[in-house]
Amino acid sequence: MNPRPKLRSPPLPSPSSPPSPKPLTPNLNNKMPPRKLNLKPTTLTLATTLFSILALYVFFNTFIFPNPPNNSTTRNSLFGFREKNTHNFPPVKVYMYDLPRKFTYGVIESYALARGGEKQRDDSLLKYPGNQHSAEWYLFSDLNRPSRERGDSAVTRVMDPEKADLFYVPFFSSLSLVANPIRPGTVVAPGDRPVYSDEEMQESLIEWLEQQEYWKSNNGWDHVFICQDPNALYKVVDRVKNGVLLVSDFGRLARNQASLVKDVILPYSHRINTYTGDIGVENRNSLLFFMGNRYRKEVID
Repeated sequence: MNPRPKLRSPPLPSPSSPPSPKPLTPNLNNKMPPRKLNLKPTTLTLATTLFSILALYVFFNTFIFPNPPNNSTTRNSLFGFREKNTHNFPPVKVYMYDLPRKFTYGVIESYALARGGEKQRDDSLLKYPGNQHSAEWYLFSDLNRPSRERGDSAVTRVMDPEKADLFYVPFFSSLSLVANPIRPGTVVAPGDRPVYSDEEMQESLIEWLEQQEYWKSNNGWDHVFICQDPNALYKVVDRVKNGVLLVSDFGRLARNQASLVKDVILPYSHRINTYTGDIGVENRNSLLFFMGNRYRKEVID
């Protein structure tokens, strides 16, 4: 048998010889050039950030602390960030559109009618059905509170659109998506009740917006939409993508529709009651939010 050949080291270069050039290897991680980010003006970016703080503040006050906890130290530690940082900036001025009733209370009524409910003469008697996408209702309710009750808020509602930094469009898009429990055209509505169509409502919203002076003046860049359900506003999202989107994740949004640069991710509402025992939320100094990739199950026809 031939003996196994010995591995020989490459000869060392002489001091006078130039170093050998390194072989060029393709960088497999850079298959595409980096996307250019169209950053907003500093004022609008700051306004969006503070509006996001408001959204998270409303969420925690509603679902985590519906009533003030007994331990003031715990509350101060949880909301210390908001108190320290929002006081350094003037409140963001938000103009909330007075949408036609069908986009707000009308959606709640349609949801109830589709499930055997009755029409209400007084909108205050309508109750938003609790679900994990209730943020649209709590933001709407918070901005409708009297200004004297919102003294410590990072956001100030203005009634004059000329003074606004942002324009909030309070369409209940997530509830509209599920207002009709069956798809239009698959069943006849009972009696004289028409079948609710979310797609028609989305189109109607855009038609209404396109007639508004402040929408046309800035092409929607300073408008805020809440579409927390991953399918909310799916039919018209390409026509509102310039604005700030309040979403749960980017699972069903294209890269040219949503990004962390301009949009805000809102936590889901709890679907079960928060535990209030010895190890409940009120006795903790810190709350953690675990984030990871989310893969949505798509329906294949």
